[in-house]
Amino acid sequence: MESRLLSLVIPLLNEEGNLKPLYHELIPILTSLQHFNNYELIFVNDGSTDTSLSILKELAALDPQVKIISFTRNFGHEHATYAGMIHAQGDAVVLIDADRQDPPALIAQFEQEFLKGHHIVYGQRSKRENESWFKKLTSKAFYPLFKFLTKVDMPRDVGDFCLLSRKAINCFKQLPEKTLFIRGMIYWSGLSKKAVPFVRRSRGEGTSKYNYWKLTVFALENIISFSTFPIYVMLFLATLAIGFCLLGTGLALFMNLFGYVIMTGWTSLMICMLFLFASTLFFISLIGLYIGKIFQEVKGRPVFLIDEKINFTQQVKLSVDYTPFPEKFVR
Repeated sequence: MESRLLSLVIPLLNEEGNLKPLYHELIPILTSLQHFNNYELIFVNDGSTDTSLSILKELAALDPQVKIISFTRNFGHEHATYAGMIHAQGDAVVLIDADRQDPPALIAQFEQEFLKGHHIVYGQRSKRENESWFKKLTSKAFYPLFKFLTKVDMPRDVGDFCLLSRKAINCFKQLPEKTLFIRGMIYWSGLSKKAVPFVRRSRGEGTSKYNYWKLTVFALENIISFSTFPIYVMLFLATLAIGFCLLGTGLALFMNLFGYVIMTGWTSLMICMLFLFASTLFFISLIGLYIGKIFQEVKGRPVFLIDEKINFTQQVKLSVDYTPFPEKFVR
């Protein structure tokens, strides 16, 4: 019988209370799939400081299909997901978080849509349980704004929970950037996609690693990574300001030549100065963010370091070149 492998990539940080329940929830679903008759669970430990790694090692000792990638420190959720994706050997890859908010039962529906020829099958949140109205509002605002600014056809109300065909994974692995936004990079390819609606559950155990500050920075970085539109906005506003300045200068000269008295006012002068000063600082900061992105890209530093790999028997060929590290440290 031909082996059809499904890879599950599960990034995690301090999820000790969720790992065993998630594993026991996944196994019956994976063994009941119609098309995929084999699976691998790739857990990526993103520098956990609790007992997550120990629990994973217990599972890996009992089940050789449980594979572990453990980082030397915390490099971030996107980098952990990226590491799992480039190490996955399956004919298709499912991305799912370890917090148990995404229902594993949806994987069976992912499989059915995958068999219909869709390269990207994603879970679309129709409802979010136990999330604040502010988080729901900001999340709904982000997706249309990101699509408008970047022209990337990323669907609304999606996370990383999705199934990707091998073709989609191969397209993803060709993208060389170090500033990663997995969702945006997936949908940037333009491959055929299909939504599967679901209700996002409450978190199993522990607390979210993203606060509002981190989410705001994350959103800004992603927009800047995918779009130069803000630079064009700055250019347009600067041109508009120059036009008003020329118009004001011409008006002042006209009034002076014909003997009109020009009334001067401290308040209006201060308002104009403060507005121009604040606008200048804003534009400089925005340009600084773009320069910072360039700095990150040209350094050539690896996006993560692997401290330990467990149950990996096949050497993975990475899609980009990098400066070699000792055998224990792999990009």
